[in-house]
Amino acid sequence: MKTICHTTLLTAALTLLAVCAASLVGCRSANQPGSSSHASVTIKGHSDAEIRQATKAVFAADAYSLRSESADFMEFQRPGSRRDAVKWGGWTGEGVMIRAKVRMTNLADNSCLLQLDMFAVRDAGDGLYESESRMIMMNKQPYRRLLDEVAKRLKSS
Repeated sequence: MKTICHTTLLTAALTLLAVCAASLVGCRSANQPGSSSHASVTIKGHSDAEIRQATKAVFAADAYSLRSESADFMEFQRPGSRRDAVKWGGWTGEGVMIRAKVRMTNLADNSCLLQLDMFAVRDAGDGLYESESRMIMMNKQPYRRLLDEVAKRLKSS
């Protein structure tokens, strides 16, 4: 009986120690540029115009249309799926747009950091009622894939 109690206590202590260690380690990428975004990629050896052109092509191929742009920013959007509409638009399942905001930041080493943030927009285009919500996602892979495709296209050119 005494051995079982000691074993249980030891197992509990080791589990607690493992949880504490994991929480202290954290995510290594949290200190990297662009880590607060849904996705980011650093591109070297290409002009802003080349990066902008490749970004537009990748987003267009994924059914996004260019909504606006400036010297260091591009905004794309596409109609949300029925699933997106139910998740972000309420019970009717209508009227949600998915908006992608890409920021371009020139870094000291002559590279460019592309950062992508995703938003669900209810009543898009209605100035009075439009409501934009930053997406909270567990799976960021589809958005990383978009920026990785931009980098891939630029490498092959």
